Amino acid sequence: MGKNLRESAGSSLIWSRANFDGVHHVSIARSGYGYLQQAFFPFYAKSISFFQPLFKNFILSGIFVSLISFFLSLIIFADLLKLEGEKEETVKKSLLFLTFFPASFYFSFVYAESLFLFLVLLSFWLAKKQRWLLSGLVAGLASYTRLTGIFLLPALLYQYNQTQAARGMKERFAAVKKDFFSRLNFNYFSYFIRTRIGHFKNLLFILSSSWGLLFYMRFLKNTTGDPFYFIKVQPDFGAQRSVGRVIMIYQVFWRYLKMIFTVSPRSFIYFDVWIELVITLIFLYLLLFLWFKTRGYRSWLIFSTLAYILPSLTGTFSSMPRYVLACFPCFLILAKMKLPKAVYFISAIGFLVFSGLFMRGYWIA
Repeated sequence: MGKNLRESAGSSLIWSRANFDGVHHVSIARSGYGYLQQAFFPFYAKSISFFQPLFKNFILSGIFVSLISFFLSLIIFADLLKLEGEKEETVKKSLLFLTFFPASFYFSFVYAESLFLFLVLLSFWLAKKQRWLLSGLVAGLASYTRLTGIFLLPALLYQYNQTQAARGMKERFAAVKKDFFSRLNFNYFSYFIRTRIGHFKNLLFILSSSWGLLFYMRFLKNTTGDPFYFIKVQPDFGAQRSVGRVIMIYQVFWRYLKMIFTVSPRSFIYFDVWIELVITLIFLYLLLFLWFKTRGYRSWLIFSTLAYILPSLTGTFSSMPRYVLACFPCFLILAKMKLPKAVYFISAIGFLVFSGLFMRGYWIA
């Protein structure tokens, strides 16, 4: 619990925001990695350490990093949607759903959710502006914050391809095949290399976008002898995760159905099982809807779908209500659906209930 961190923030409204995983983030920020804490990627903890001198308190520093990251996320998300041509009303509703989604309380707690979302959105925003070097650097920071940040790599590659396809990529390759390979013209080859050097550099920037993960793996290799140690310690956090084999998502759904009929309805675990299952199903529907009913947002969907699937391969939906916060296109499609006003009310009530339970020491996602 956050109270056990012995920080000077005496109010429960402060230290309770660092419950559960928040304890590990603060501990890493304060004194480096301890036993089995390598499951947590370092950039969020490093950000807490950076601002700690300003607050003289690690918990307050963590709350500040989360709040400022979420504020910037809302700004970037809104501008990104406007660049895609979305209406002002749709943008406002998207921000509203993101802010008051039941698990969105994590954005103001000592968790890496808001920082990770900000880096993901900023990387896509920079890519939209075709600033590929900066986009790749920010994507690297995302992979230094959470493992799923590596899925920005295929997403950015797809977006770059779409950017170039608009200029006739297929036609240019056809011309290369006809003019160069048929005549073996060295001058044309030299011209082709000179005029495509910009593309090669941009692709290199994108391909290097997982530098954060590689940097962390090198650190783990030097300190533990195993660059994949962050995977091996996952089962020790009590979520029944399996890292020795891949478990398909339909098997996880079957497991949760069995738990509904075997876990005591009077236990809090029963409530948590329902929350994890229902939210996972809702976002599965939203992602499928986006894939099959819309034509745009493909690069966003590549990232969101892979970020959604990866945690489920460990055999559990534990923390899924928190992980899906990074699936930001789903909040856009919610804004476009003609949902009754009661949905907004239920979401806001869920936000208050979930945050209250978490601060009282109940595990929520």
